[in-house]
Amino acid sequence: MLSVYELYANLANLGYIGIFIISALGTSSIFLNAAYYSLIYAMGATPIYNPILLIISSSFGAALGDFVSYIIGFGASKLIKNTKYFKLFEFAQKWFKKSSFLTILFFTLTPLPDDIVGVVAGSAHYKKKKFYFACLIGKLIQTTLIIYAGRYSYYYFFKPVFGI
Repeated sequence: MLSVYELYANLANLGYIGIFIISALGTSSIFLNAAYYSLIYAMGATPIYNPILLIISSSFGAALGDFVSYIIGFGASKLIKNTKYFKLFEFAQKWFKKSSFLTILFFTLTPLPDDIVGVVAGSAHYKKKKFYFACLIGKLIQTTLIIYAGRYSYYYFFKPVFGI
């Protein structure tokens, strides 16, 4: 059985398509995020890859992976209505409807668990295109920062210190 790191390493061999798949998997679950972030950082540090193409493939994959939580929320909205958590759920939906785009953008831009926002967006029946667009903008900014942090750490730290 492959570990997450071995799976990601094998997918990374596929290049830009692999990073798309890794990003989709990494954002589809809270448990796979750390490995995903470290891998796109490392791929950004690798001079073989074009950082712009890495950013594009990773961002589109990550935004697509966020749809898993959206779909879960969409289906769970009917199930939660009969539970003791309905009041809390109603409060989250009302708050979300007031500032939905900015909330999605903020959670996808930061390392906060954006799965929570996806569940609330799905349960509030937020428009899919708007959800994807907000996720895409947040992931574009986030992956740009991570990939260029990897790129500059290579050129300004590893290469002068280790000569590699």
